[in-house]
Amino acid sequence: MTYDFFGAWDATGPTAPHSPLTSYSGIPKADNHSSATIAKLKGLGIPASKLLLGIGFYGRGWTGVTQSAPGGTATGPAAGTYEQGIDDYKVLKTKCPATGTVAGTAYAKCGSDWWSYDTPATIATKMNYKNRQGLGGTFFWELSGDTANGELIKAMK
Repeated sequence: MTYDFFGAWDATGPTAPHSPLTSYSGIPKADNHSSATIAKLKGLGIPASKLLLGIGFYGRGWTGVTQSAPGGTATGPAAGTYEQGIDDYKVLKTKCPATGTVAGTAYAKCGSDWWSYDTPATIATKMNYKNRQGLGGTFFWELSGDTANGELIKAMK
C-alpha cells in the first residue's frame, strides 16, 4: 500500500505526509514512502506491471500543532467528519487549503490543525512516477472523498 505511512495514530506526531512519494529531510521513518515500497517489491522479483500505486482521496491530520512545516509535535488527531484524524479531500480543499508540498504530497496548517493530502497537482506528479516506473496502474480509496466534479479521479490519467 502506498498511503497511510503516517497519521495521528501517532497522536503527538511528528506531523508527516500520509502518502509521501519520496523521502525528504526529516522523514520520521526512512523507508516509509511510496518509491521505497515500490523498489522493495521490485527487488523481491515482483514485475512492475503487477504493481499499483495507491492514492488516498482523503487527508490525515493532527491538532495542537504550532509549526507549519512537517515534523511538528501535536496533542492528538484533528477533528474529522467521520472519525478523528481523517477527512475527505472535498472537505479539506476548502476547510484547510494546501500551503505547501513535501515529497509529492500537499500539506496545510490551519489554526492549530495540520493536514496532509493529495491534490490534482500532487496526483499528476505521482502519475508521472507511475509511468516512469512502468507500474501496472493506480487505485484509490475512496471515491466519495473526491469533489462532485471528480477533481482527483480526473488527475489520475
